[in-house]
Amino acid sequence: MSQTTIVRPSGAHPLRLDFGMRLHLSLAEQAALTFFAYISIAALAFNLAAPDLSIVMTLNTVTFAAMLALRRNRERAHWIDAAADLFPALLILVAYRESGLLLAPDPTHHLDYIFIQWDHDLLDNPFVQAVLQAGAPGLQHYLEFAYLLCYPLVPLGVAAIYSSAPRNAARKLAAAESRRAIAMDDFWGTVLMATLFCYAVYPFFPLTPPRVLFADVPGPHVYPLLRQWNFWLLDHYSVQACIFPSGHVAAATAVALAVRKHTPRLGALFMFLAVSVALATVYGRYHYSADAVAGMVVGVAAYKFSELLQ
Repeated sequence: MSQTTIVRPSGAHPLRLDFGMRLHLSLAEQAALTFFAYISIAALAFNLAAPDLSIVMTLNTVTFAAMLALRRNRERAHWIDAAADLFPALLILVAYRESGLLLAPDPTHHLDYIFIQWDHDLLDNPFVQAVLQAGAPGLQHYLEFAYLLCYPLVPLGVAAIYSSAPRNAARKLAAAESRRAIAMDDFWGTVLMATLFCYAVYPFFPLTPPRVLFADVPGPHVYPLLRQWNFWLLDHYSVQACIFPSGHVAAATAVALAVRKHTPRLGALFMFLAVSVALATVYGRYHYSADAVAGMVVGVAAYKFSELLQ
C-alpha cells in the first residue's frame, strides 16, 4: 500500500501506524499520544466505573482522531494550521479532567501533614513575614492576580511564539517547516511534557489543597477581590484536589523557558510571571511549597529533555 508522506517538524521522530501510513509526529504529539495511551491503561488498571471508563475511552479516541486529522490537513488552510497550533491547549484541559477521574482521596492526609510542616517552616520565617507585612496590601493583590494569570499564560506563550517567528518565514526545502512551525512544535513539546507528566503522576499523590484542609493564609489579613474569582474558578472547574507536582507551576515554567529560547526579551517577562505564579500558589494556599518546587523542577526538566531531542 502506498505511504502517506507528511512534513517532518524539527525534533519529530517517525511513528509507524497501521494501514501503511508513516507519520512524522512532533514531540508534542508523541507526548500527548503517550499520555492518553497511559491514561487508557490506567483507567482499566484502576477499575474505573463503567460510565467514567466509557468517557475516558471515547475522549481518547476522539482526541487521537482529531490530532491525526489536524496533522494530515494543516497545510490545506490557514485556519486549520492555526487550529492545530492551539489544539494542544485543549489537550491539557482534557488530560487534567481525565487524570482527576483516577484520583482516590487519602482520608488520613498523610502527605498533607508532611507538606504543611515544610510550609510552616517557610512561611513562619521572620523574613517572609516581614516582606508580607511591608508589601501589604499591594503584594497580596498582585499575588492573587499572578495566580489568575496561570490560566491565560499558555495561550499568551503561543502568541509570543507567533510574534517571534513570522508565518511567512522562508522555506529552503519543500520538506522543511517554517520558523514559526518549528518554534511552535518546540514550544508545545516542552509545555506538554511538563504538564502531562504532572497529570500522569497525579493519582499517586492524593493531596487536599491547603486552603481547604488548613485554611491558613500567611501574613496580614487581606482579602482581595481576585481571590474570590480564583475561588470561584476552582470551585466550578477544578477536580477539588491538589496536584503534586503543581501543573500550574510546571506549565508556567515550561512556557517561560520555551518563550525565552525564541524571544529573549519576552522570555524575561514570562520568567518573572512564572516565578510570580509559583509564589502565588504557595502564598494563597492553593498549593504546598513542595508542589511548587517540584513543578518548577518538572518544567526545567521538560525543557532540557526537549532540547536533547531537537
